[in-house]
Amino acid sequence: MKAINRILLPLMVVFALGASAFAQSSTTDDFFNEYGEIPANLPTSYDMKELTPIEYQSPRADDIYWQKVVYRVLDLREKMNYPLYYPEEPSNNGRALFSEIFTLIKDKKVPAFKFEFADEKFTKANAIDFEEDILKKFEIIYKAQVDPTTKVRTFEVEEADIPNREVIKYFMKEVWFFDRNSSTFTVKIIAICPVLVTDRGVGIQNFPICWIPYDNLRPYFVQHEILITDKNNGARMSFDDLFIKRRFASNIYKESNIQNRMILDYNGTQEDVKREQQRIKTDIINMEQDLWEY
Repeated sequence: MKAINRILLPLMVVFALGASAFAQSSTTDDFFNEYGEIPANLPTSYDMKELTPIEYQSPRADDIYWQKVVYRVLDLREKMNYPLYYPEEPSNNGRALFSEIFTLIKDKKVPAFKFEFADEKFTKANAIDFEEDILKKFEIIYKAQVDPTTKVRTFEVEEADIPNREVIKYFMKEVWFFDRNSSTFTVKIIAICPVLVTDRGVGIQNFPICWIPYDNLRPYFVQHEILITDKNNGARMSFDDLFIKRRFASNIYKESNIQNRMILDYNGTQEDVKREQQRIKTDIINMEQDLWEY
């Protein structure tokens, strides 16, 4: 009996020490992954913070054989454009496009310029004042503070105060061109402009906010994942994918022309407008087809 006790006693001590060590090493931190979270869904996505946009080689001026500047309007009420509008408030499915753009401008990560229908000028002289031209102009609630060391003025805006629901349109400037050096016919998005649609006491009006050069947005858009369909939650892409792959619905409101007129300036009826929009699309397609011989 004494021999059995001599054997069991050390084993019991070992088990007790092991249990004590396990209890001490098992802390709340052990439950979390390297990002400090427990996954709330299947791994249908991955960390996009290190992604960079696909670089496009800028053509030389001498190599641009043909080009056409086209202005479009994207209406976010169209179903194909829902991924740009929803969710109205940040959720697991991301955040609205305007929330992303607003935050980037507020944090001075991208430049923004005054909107002009007749001429876009992306110069320092035409850069917007965020506080005067956006926060005060559109009556957005905010808090301002000045860093005592750097004297830099910063702004704090609650997510609920960003007017996502009222930004239901975007203007887009793009250029279709043929690069004879690479023998490619392609399109490049130059800039986009959020449009706030609201009633200021005189009926519903469109208020273009500012132009943002698209190349400055791409490094951030490529890291922002969005849900593009209700049928398959695993089908995801970034904002940059959506624009570059042209997964959006739009209508042309202007093309480059000598008189610098919009389509509505020289077409009186809706049927005439649609006919002119179709003509511009057809001209671009025909230009591409005429470049090649079969």
